[in-house]
Amino acid sequence: MRKTALVCPLDWGLGHAARCIPVIKNLLHRNFRVVVAADGLPLRFLKDELGDLVEYRVLAGKTIRYHAKGFLLLALARQIPSFMFSIWAEQRRLEQLIEETGACLVVSDNRYGLISKKATNVIITHQLFVKLPVGFRWAEPLVWAAMGALIKRFDRCWIPDNPDHPSLSGELSHGKTLPAHWRFIGTLSRFGGNIANNLENPLPENFPTAFYLALLSGPEPQRSLLEELLERQFAALNLPVVLATGKPGSSSGCSFDGVFKVSHFKTHQLAWLIQNCTLVVCRSGYSTLMDLAVFGKKALLIPTPGQTEQEYLGKQMTITGQALSVDQSQLSLEDHLRLAEQFSGISKISHNHLLSQALDEVEAMV
Repeated sequence: MRKTALVCPLDWGLGHAARCIPVIKNLLHRNFRVVVAADGLPLRFLKDELGDLVEYRVLAGKTIRYHAKGFLLLALARQIPSFMFSIWAEQRRLEQLIEETGACLVVSDNRYGLISKKATNVIITHQLFVKLPVGFRWAEPLVWAAMGALIKRFDRCWIPDNPDHPSLSGELSHGKTLPAHWRFIGTLSRFGGNIANNLENPLPENFPTAFYLALLSGPEPQRSLLEELLERQFAALNLPVVLATGKPGSSSGCSFDGVFKVSHFKTHQLAWLIQNCTLVVCRSGYSTLMDLAVFGKKALLIPTPGQTEQEYLGKQMTITGQALSVDQSQLSLEDHLRLAEQFSGISKISHNHLLSQALDEVEAMV
């Protein structure tokens, strides 16, 4: 009888859903029946990517909105009561899903409420040692302890990075002694495997062969604010750009002033675009960096204002000479595109078998 696994990505943008794809494909390869539990854009995205290879259920999450001026910590603090309620609601819904599907394994990406005594529970996260704004650094050990207490309830914690150099997450998951049930599983990208053998050019025939690629992602209103900013600056410079708005299920592409705007690309199309573009303009989200590392791509990184994780990752990319990171409020494509092209590109991280080893271990537990 096939074992059933529930895979449940966080619904803050598409990054968490995208990095679950290699986990899902590995589970399918092991003859698991996979049920994806998600909501909104991540659910539509995974349906587009995986089709009928897996089953789908709705698992609502907490919709986060960032302040337009980037006051993230205050915005999150105001939403703590609703976060706590959402965790409680997640736990109730999870029990229903386990009852419906007979799942013996639950793999959740940054969803701390998804734990059940009826299954083996795995959480995927790279933010073990969260970065706080400068004025709140004194509270970091308290936050780390609270995070550790939440993660301790899971049977395994999977960290999507390498255990040593080269790594992408830096101090977010390295530099401290980790509990025995935490495992590094290597970087996760939907562009891994044999994708290079099946690329597809999605551009119109008359589109310039030299172009930039802008990838939009993350919570509102910052996603839309960056979209407007990039549209305006690229059009003013008359530079050809492919703008992926990160909204699967929305209207199809349109073209104006050298801007080819598409709501969503399939994985094989996006891989072709990343491989063939001059440079990628995007947020410095961790899942995006893992994707770019597959190609060793040059990038201009624009951290989401107030999101300290992205600010830290962007700064590390600049310090190490891999990519230029610029504050959104200071963005000038006329200056920064030229500077970004002088960087080496996100360092490629070779494929490893850490995920397979982690799955071997968990499979023996269920």
